[in-house]
Amino acid sequence: MNKPDYNALLRSFWSSPTITESIEDNTKNEIEGYITDFLGENILWQEIVPSQIPNLEPMPDNLPPELIEVLQKNGITQLYSHQLSALSALRKGKDVIITTTTASGKTLSAYPAILEGCLNKGYRAISFYSLKALALDQFNKISTLLAGIPEATRPKLAMLTGDIKTEERERLLAANPHIIGATPELIHYQLRASWRSEHWSAFFKKLRYILVDESHLYSSVMGASMALLLRRIKLAVDHHGGKSAKLQFIFLSATVGNPVQLAQRLSGRSRDQNRLVLIDKSGAAASEKQLLVLKPSTNANPDAAKIILYLLKQGMSGITFCNSRQAVKSLLGLVKIEAIRQRCQGYEDKVAIFYGSLTSDRRAEIIEQLQSGQIRFIISTEALEAGIDLPELDCCLIRGWPGSIMSFRQRIGRSGRARPGLAIFLPVAQSPLDQYFSSYPTLLLSGEAEQVNFNESYPILLAKHLLCACVETGIPTNKLKRYFGPTAPKVVTALMQQDQIFKGRKGLWAKGFPHKDVNFRGGSSSGTIKLIDADLSLYVRSFCRCERN
Repeated sequence: MNKPDYNALLRSFWSSPTITESIEDNTKNEIEGYITDFLGENILWQEIVPSQIPNLEPMPDNLPPELIEVLQKNGITQLYSHQLSALSALRKGKDVIITTTTASGKTLSAYPAILEGCLNKGYRAISFYSLKALALDQFNKISTLLAGIPEATRPKLAMLTGDIKTEERERLLAANPHIIGATPELIHYQLRASWRSEHWSAFFKKLRYILVDESHLYSSVMGASMALLLRRIKLAVDHHGGKSAKLQFIFLSATVGNPVQLAQRLSGRSRDQNRLVLIDKSGAAASEKQLLVLKPSTNANPDAAKIILYLLKQGMSGITFCNSRQAVKSLLGLVKIEAIRQRCQGYEDKVAIFYGSLTSDRRAEIIEQLQSGQIRFIISTEALEAGIDLPELDCCLIRGWPGSIMSFRQRIGRSGRARPGLAIFLPVAQSPLDQYFSSYPTLLLSGEAEQVNFNESYPILLAKHLLCACVETGIPTNKLKRYFGPTAPKVVTALMQQDQIFKGRKGLWAKGFPHKDVNFRGGSSSGTIKLIDADLSLYVRSFCRCERN
């Protein structure tokens, strides 16, 4: 028997294979086995998140009979414990913030109480959604739920978006809707027209519930503008004969570091400590989930393309999150190139891209194709991070740190809902934050979520919303602080000195169209009002010094 040629063996190590050759070794044949075998030494850390059995409660038999019937028709005969807690709190007149996990049924936590109030007492509700796509998705979900209620008693829904012309909005309002779904900007502009619209006047008089979905997104400028918009709505409710003190706020959110503070500041009820109920423990079922953290990659998109193709070959469905539309499009191109290189053409046809500026028809088409199996994998921006319902997915690949623990947990919650799921974090080597979280991966699941903060008393932003309120309904002089806080009188004084706000017999008023100078998403407006003269400029500088101290 001949001895092994050890010299030849050593020579095989002297010439390192290229990256392409190394990949070919892994993918030249149909890959079988587990994802951990495929990823091999690229895995830095892994953890199994255990499953959770549901905590179910009997459906309350004192809900309106038609509501119970339609829930049963949709297969809902019991409620999760957190859903029942929300119903109980709302029945007692409380505000609630619900921060249970992704896919725990937060929508069904809010709407039984809202629909009960609409059916039994004729109450009205506004549901705020930060994105039009999310608003349309939720509107379709609630519409489907209510379709089983007899038309004579069925609460009416109206979806108001910027795509709907003014005449059509008035027609929808003339139908006397119980629930209006809209983005904040839409209501912001509509408040200006409320004084001359009997339909808006009737709606605000009966308004009882204000739902803010994905409330963790309202930070910085958007959070401050939302808080001030809600104060303007309170003013409108009282102006049209309703009672803003009886309004109930319902906040739905991802895990957030300061849920109580966030809800109280948005609602303007920080002083009423007993009004708000926090519901953060989910009673929903949860499947087991495997989380893999990989070594930071210097070629994140090519590596992500290989992982996507591997998962597709295993017959799995999933979603890959990127942090920009450019990265999404680039990754799709690399998936196509990699499919050709691996000689497995056809798999790339099962991949679609998704981002916020897609048309509503295209968004609906992608989700329908995912449901039918024609599409198996979606590459998306944050547009699919939360809110919009997707069919059951097997896996989630996160390419690059999404910016916060909140976002990370929202994204991995997209997989493994009804059956065990897989989540993979692929850090980008060039990013310090990616490097950090790959070094401390336990923070991904056990670290405290970030806090959401904003300053609703910032003088310039407050001034713009005060001008809007003065145009919409006027502001009773003796209730200025009550609606807009202790900073408002100083801002109003400065604006009065500039002849921007005027004092009349019924309170403070203004003219013009200040609404166009408010940008909810941040940044400067094209026609910013000139309200910083010498006096207000001095005040702003003084205010900022006080804030720092």
